[in-house]
Amino acid sequence: MFTLRKQILIGVTALSFAAMGVTAYAQQADGPGGRHAPTPEQQAKFAANMAKRQAKWHDDLKITPDQEAAWQTFLGKIKPVRPEGAPPRPNKEEWAKQTAPERLDHQMEFLKRAETRLAEHTAAVKEFYAVLTPAQQKTFDEHFKKMEQHRFGHRGGHRGGPDGRP
Repeated sequence: MFTLRKQILIGVTALSFAAMGVTAYAQQADGPGGRHAPTPEQQAKFAANMAKRQAKWHDDLKITPDQEAAWQTFLGKIKPVRPEGAPPRPNKEEWAKQTAPERLDHQMEFLKRAETRLAEHTAAVKEFYAVLTPAQQKTFDEHFKKMEQHRFGHRGGHRGGPDGRP
C-alpha cells in the first residue's frame, strides 16, 4: 500500500510540474525569447525543407505510379495547417487575469483540438499504409520512427538502452 501511495504522490507532483510548465510557457512575452508568428522567410524555408523531406521519403518508398494518388492524398491529409476556429492564444496580461479554472478550460480545449488532429493524422497514415507493399511498409516504419525521434527530442542523448531502461 505504501508503494501505491508513493506512486500517486509522484504522479500528482509530476502533473503539478507539468501544469506549472504550461502556465509559464503561456506567460512568455512576445519579444526576444518569446513566441511570435513566423516571418514569410521562415515560412518559405520551412516549406522548402518539408518539400525536400517529402521528396526523399517518396524516393525511399519507391512510390509506383499506381500509388501516386494515394501518396498525394496522404500528403494533403497530414499537411500542417493552422486550426480554423481556434481561439487566439491569450497574451501575457490576459493569461494573468484568468482564474485557475479558466486556464484549465483553455488547456482542455487545446488538448481536445490536438486529439482531433492526431485522430485525423492516424486515419490518414492507416489509409496510406494499407496501399503500401510489405517492403514499403518497412521503409515507412523506419522513416516514421526517425520523425518521432526528431520531434520528441530522442536523438541518442538519453541514458536508456534499446528497451528504454538504464
